[in-house]
Amino acid sequence: MQISDLADMVPELMAKHPTHTWVRTSSKNFPADLVLEIAPDLEPERKARVQVTTSLEVYFMDFAGHGVTDFAYEDEDRREVLGDQIDLAARVTLGPTRVILERAEDLLVRSTLIVDPDGPGREEFVTSYTPAYLTARLFRREVVREVLEFRGLHP
Repeated sequence: MQISDLADMVPELMAKHPTHTWVRTSSKNFPADLVLEIAPDLEPERKARVQVTTSLEVYFMDFAGHGVTDFAYEDEDRREVLGDQIDLAARVTLGPTRVILERAEDLLVRSTLIVDPDGPGREEFVTSYTPAYLTARLFRREVVREVLEFRGLHP
């Protein structure tokens, strides 16, 4: 499987999300990666980014500074993992979504993404950056917490 094979799957995977628009872009650092920007039609500036590395093994979804990473090592898993990241991007951009970013000066030490934070479909994704956290603690930097709330959009 090639990046182009995954790119060819995107229209079919996005067809499940008629409330969203998507565009294929490129990464500044890795122009050969598959990079998608996904946004709800009701609020186009509320974008998520899905990126697949050229190795076809690492799948990222980024929204409001929080990243979710997944992996697929076999061809038969790649479509499913890409679909999962696209589905997550659609859910977080529609909201309601809460993003909690914890920083020590310029270093992001931890982030939490909560989909439907007060509802029955609550999902939580936590990413810890242990080296950054240890560096912050070593140099006694204060960790500051920022909470971003995104209201639910109802198409």
